Amino acid sequence: MGYPTKLQCIKRKSGWRQFYLNIPAALAEALNCQEGEIWAFTIIDRKRVLLDRAEDKKAPKLKEKRASWP
Repeated sequence: MGYPTKLQCIKRKSGWRQFYLNIPAALAEALNCQEGEIWAFTIIDRKRVLLDRAEDKKAPKLKEKRASWP
């Protein structure tokens, strides 16, 4: 199941642009996300990006259940 979201762009007066991706609430709850957590993006190719939760001792542990990567 996918969770579609739109990429948002904020254009600053200085000409700098910032891009944001929001995580839908259902996905954030399923991942047990907490405010202030650190996440890292890894580019797989031009169509795929891997989002990885940084090791954080405060982050709740998830049950180990890995899906195969397509």
